[in-house]
Amino acid sequence: MPPPRPIPEPQAAYQQFRAYGTERAIDVAEAFFKGRYNRSRARLPENVEKWRSRPDIGNPGPDLANFPNSAFTLPSGRAYVEFVPFTYYGTSQSSPAQYNTEFLLRYGLTDDIELRLFGNGVAWQGGSNSGWGFSPIAFDTKINVWLEKPDYFLPALGIEAYIQTQWLGSAPFDSGTQPSISFNFDQSLPFDIDLEYNLGATRTQQTPGQNEWEFVFQWALQRDLFDKDFAAFIHGYYNATTLPRLPSSQAPVTNDLTQDAVGAGLIWTVNSRFAMWAQSAAGTTRNSPSLIGSLGLALAF
Repeated sequence: MPPPRPIPEPQAAYQQFRAYGTERAIDVAEAFFKGRYNRSRARLPENVEKWRSRPDIGNPGPDLANFPNSAFTLPSGRAYVEFVPFTYYGTSQSSPAQYNTEFLLRYGLTDDIELRLFGNGVAWQGGSNSGWGFSPIAFDTKINVWLEKPDYFLPALGIEAYIQTQWLGSAPFDSGTQPSISFNFDQSLPFDIDLEYNLGATRTQQTPGQNEWEFVFQWALQRDLFDKDFAAFIHGYYNATTLPRLPSSQAPVTNDLTQDAVGAGLIWTVNSRFAMWAQSAAGTTRNSPSLIGSLGLALAF
């Protein structure tokens, strides 16, 4: 058999260039779709049993740490307790300063359906009718519709809906029975940045006795600092947060009632069961709280 013909030098150089390009494309794709918690990858068939078998405060992560909520749900039978003992909302043109002790209880009914109970807890309100009381509770549910699909550049999608009741609510903090629905998205971006955003509609009490539906939008960008246990984020909202956390209007206002806020915060994942965070934001319109600050923690079971 005659010896194989040597590959011409230009063709060999092209093959080497092509192999290098393919290798770099794979590296770039992996870097592009590298999320902080790899929350979609954990739910793949080869990883799902490990995800279910142990509590993990980082997957899907606390929802009260920033303004939007994630698209992801807890594994079946797992639970989170999220508690914000200090939440302060500064005065605005339409509402006085308010202090809340927010809480969120979460339980995985299935891998894709989460049952949730939210409330602003014991609250204080300033202004002419200042006083202490208890805020009403809200029944909430979240459904994970699909995971992130990097081949199609599609974010993970979840649907969340709540009913804010009048149960247990003291008069100053009772804004009536109010429903809400939102579409929650999570997207991995380059440079290890996670984008989280919510789009939806919420009915609120704009002025005493007057309910109005409004479009709402919340967003957050988050990235690890130093290591995967410490992260920084910037976030904001338009008209309302995903959960009913903001003070209700206490006085009629004749001009636009639009609310906006932008801020930043830090999350420290202490271990697989415990996380802490702090955030501060400033309102950008006269009807937004002048300052929003909170310190919170979350436990996984």
